[in-house]
Amino acid sequence: MSSPRSGVSGGPGCHGRIDRADDPSLPPAVLVAAHDDAPPAVVRELCAGAEEQGIPTALLGYTAPGADAAGRHAAAESRLEVGVGVGVDGAVVVRHVLVPEALLTLDAGAPAADLRVLGADAARIVAGLPLRTGLA
Repeated sequence: MSSPRSGVSGGPGCHGRIDRADDPSLPPAVLVAAHDDAPPAVVRELCAGAEEQGIPTALLGYTAPGADAAGRHAAAESRLEVGVGVGVDGAVVVRHVLVPEALLTLDAGAPAADLRVLGADAARIVAGLPLRTGLA
């Protein structure tokens, strides 16, 4: 699914863009707050990684360009309290609403495999499983 405003789509396991994170018709999900101009491949790989762990994702539009602010926003909106922020440059930050520091980060230009592992690790945080990587 893709927003009419953006080429960013979530790919497998993603519920697409949502307007309200508290919509009771949607299952709880790791929210991905991505700037409309964020690289679509980054969002696709993150969502695919979470889907591999059996945790759904949903996309929130976000206008601030930075990944950290987007991740903080996504975590605050998510019923699972975990959010992923994707900056306009493709940088990624995973946040939990109760933890003051970013849990995981990737700089812009990270390889697709690292993005997929980061998405999987965001899901593993929700599931209470050990992380697969030390990308923080």
